[in-house]
Amino acid sequence: MKSTSAIIVAAGSGTRMKSSVPKPFLTLDNNTILYHTIQRFLPVADISEIIIVTSSQLLASEYLRVSIPKSAPIPIRTIAGGKRRQDSVFNGLQTVNPDSTIVCIHDGVRPFIDPGTIARTIELCDQYDGAIVAVPSTNTLKEIQDQRIVKTIDRDIIWQAQTPQTFRKDILINAYKQAFRAKVTGTDDASFVEQIGGRIAIVAGGPQNIKITSQHDLLIAQLLLEEGAR
Repeated sequence: MKSTSAIIVAAGSGTRMKSSVPKPFLTLDNNTILYHTIQRFLPVADISEIIIVTSSQLLASEYLRVSIPKSAPIPIRTIAGGKRRQDSVFNGLQTVNPDSTIVCIHDGVRPFIDPGTIARTIELCDQYDGAIVAVPSTNTLKEIQDQRIVKTIDRDIIWQAQTPQTFRKDILINAYKQAFRAKVTGTDDASFVEQIGGRIAIVAGGPQNIKITSQHDLLIAQLLLEEGAR
């Protein structure tokens, strides 16, 4: 069995919806969004621990306490994040169990990821440096300059990245260190591994793997739960 550490980034000090409650801790079906997210990782056999990375102000909060399942079969730890998402992920990487050879990074506000999809990203790390969940683009894409269309991009070759993004631990740590040395800022973990020539596979995600960042997303999430996406 592979030993995989799951780092779940639960940002809490940035922009919020029309509420004083940070997004990962908003209520969804009587539990927090983060609680639902954590539950999706617990059935995955290869996951050996979960590390929740959040702002230092929230580490001792009631929000975080009620978000962690009381009878989880694996250790769940909490640590302070950094200024940027990449700083938070790197903080998490520093605390990963030395026995873990694979690291799975996931957004704390994606509570509907399928456990089988998580497992598939882990399996593909036997053949690749990493594997990420993504969905094909369904919209027509335009490249623009100065508010003018330059060209239409072939959407058949465009995929939209989601999480989890799963990598061999040593590869990801090396990619992060090189990015920091080069003062590179990335929007996802895969971009750092790409920059060092890493081979990354794609696992097709589904429409339910939404990222809850707006009130509209929260309404969709509530509908998904009512339709059985538990």
